[in-house]
Amino acid sequence: MVLIENDVIFAYMNENDENHHIAEKIFHKLKEGKLKLDISGVTLLEMELIYRSQRVEDRLLEVMSALLSLPNVGFIPLVPEIVITSVRLRQEFGLSFFDSHYAATALYLDGKIVSFDSTYDNVPGLERIDPRSNILKL
Repeated sequence: MVLIENDVIFAYMNENDENHHIAEKIFHKLKEGKLKLDISGVTLLEMELIYRSQRVEDRLLEVMSALLSLPNVGFIPLVPEIVITSVRLRQEFGLSFFDSHYAATALYLDGKIVSFDSTYDNVPGLERIDPRSNILKL
């Protein structure tokens, strides 16, 4: 399974995002069942924190319902191995809190992450699939 990073999810939800049309293609494939991706449990936490800070938690309920209705989407729980790896990644590579968790989760799975963020390119063992250029690889 391949992990999808929150930047792609947020690009899909925001029509003004410069990568919205690319994210739309990914989610269209998910809706048709032509693509299988995983979402980190940490993604849900990050989304909750953002929506809460913006005082739009009702919107979060809509987004969660939409994500749960997608076929072929798995949700990866946070386990101790991911936490340990995320700490190491923050210490060794200076990744942010959430980026370190996404990288650690991808490494825990198959080492692949779908993201617009080039931060992941410097993490050994991690293959970033950039949706702008590698959408056919999905």
